[in-house]
Parts: sequence; C-alpha cells; structure tokens
Amino acid sequence: MAIGTASIRPNQETMTGFWRLAPWLSRLVMFPPVIVFTAISLRYFTNPEHAIAGTTLNTPEAFTDTRVLGAFTLTLLIMLVTFLSSKARLWLGHLQLAFFMAAALVTRVFGFMHDGTTLAMGNQRFITIVEAVLLILNAAGLLLQIQFSKQSEARP
Repeated sequence: MAIGTASIRPNQETMTGFWRLAPWLSRLVMFPPVIVFTAISLRYFTNPEHAIAGTTLNTPEAFTDTRVLGAFTLTLLIMLVTFLSSKARLWLGHLQLAFFMAAALVTRVFGFMHDGTTLAMGNQRFITIVEAVLLILNAAGLLLQIQFSKQSEARP
C-alpha cells in the first residue's frame, strides 16, 4: 500500500520573488481607475447637472441621457472589478484600461485639434497627463501579465 501526501490545491503555483508579486502589482495599477470610475458613475447618477463641466441640462430628457452616460462608466467599473478578482483575468483588466485610456487620449487630442480646447483650459493638462500615465502603466501591466502567464505555464 502506497502512502503519499496530496495537495489540497494541485494546481497551486509556487512562484517566488518578483513573479509572486506580479498579480498584486497589476491590481495596484488597476485600483486608481476603479476609484475614478466609481466617482464618475456616482456623479453621473446622483448629480447629472454637474457631471459635465460647462454644460447646462434644461430638459428631463437631458438628465436621463446624462445618467445613461454614467451607465457606460458603471459597466466599465463592473468589468474591471470582475477582472481584478481573478488572477487569470488580470490581463483583461489591463487590456480594457489600455484601450479605454488610448481611446480617451485620441478623443481628447481630436478635441484639441477640432474644438479649440487647449491644455491650458480648466483641468485639461492634469486629465491628459493622468490618462497618459494610466495608459503607460496598464500597457506595462498587460506585458507583465503576459510574461507572468508564460512563467506560470513553464513551471511544473
């Protein structure tokens, strides 16, 4: 009769050093957008008349349409929290945020070129810098998660 030990978690990874911290670094990078998406969603739902700087909402339809924009942000937030809660899906969170930040920056630059908005107006410089930093961090996080996945597959 053979007696051996069995692991409760047979697929448990025994990563060491940096790779053990990689999922937590990814979550750390994704946490600020969670806070921002939460704040934006709350602002659109609870205070739509002040949700978009420089606009005036004059009809009930305008208030409803503004709240619907909050639903988009809420959807992104729900997806992001879902990705954050799973080590296997962290890369999807980085992918979502990298695409979102890239689209936001492209849209912002388009606005600068066509609407007459400049970096000196309001908080445009701050927002543009934050979006660029989050794009860079999440692109790096995506690469990190791809490498982490390769490291995990290489381990027995």
